[in-house]
Amino acid sequence: MSENGRVPATPAVHPWRTIDRFESLAERASKFASGPWGTHVGFALIAFWLGAALVVGWTEAYGIVDEFVTMSSFLLLFLLQRAQAKDGLAMQVKLNELLAAVQKASPTLINLEDRPEEEVRAIHDRFQELESRGNHASESIEDVQHA
Repeated sequence: MSENGRVPATPAVHPWRTIDRFESLAERASKFASGPWGTHVGFALIAFWLGAALVVGWTEAYGIVDEFVTMSSFLLLFLLQRAQAKDGLAMQVKLNELLAAVQKASPTLINLEDRPEEEVRAIHDRFQELESRGNHASESIEDVQHA
């Protein structure tokens, strides 16, 4: 409640922003699948499959479980990919902050993930050269480029 006793209005949800509602679902699915409950559900599904096979036969039980596993795997794939992409982006932002904060760090490396693969490989090769020199504490990637 605000000071005047009224509940503040919630911001309007734009139709193009409704996709962001999946962010919470993706995060929860990722935590569930990688946690102990995800393992328990997997084992429970196997137990259900074996139990159903004894009751209705292997062919029918396989068909039931196969449909469920196929649909849930397809959905889980996209939810986990979305959560992983968000985590990867957050990691890149944190690394960019660290690179920007260190005086001797190369600005070449900030947002390196947005560059073409051959450029990233070339920079990687320059770091390999820097490592082969053995004195990497006092040199940066610019030192290798200018040498």
